[in-house]
Amino acid sequence: MTGPADEPEQPRGPQCQFCHGAGQVPRAWAYGPGPDPFRVPLETLVRSGHCWFCRGTGVYEASLDPTLDELRRPPGG
Repeated sequence: MTGPADEPEQPRGPQCQFCHGAGQVPRAWAYGPGPDPFRVPLETLVRSGHCWFCRGTGVYEASLDPTLDELRRPPGG
């Protein structure tokens, strides 16, 4: 039997469409040792990082979105 304390907390506000409210997204990197970056085989690393768009809160707010900084600047400024 589950109760209100057992349910996960829901984000307050519009859910971030990029991380689906989790606040984290997977990030992948490939590493190739040596001077030739296109040589195979490559080592692949997958890590979890905070969402760039909601800054890890799970709730999308345009004021937190760093990709909109360019649009916030006044023209010519």
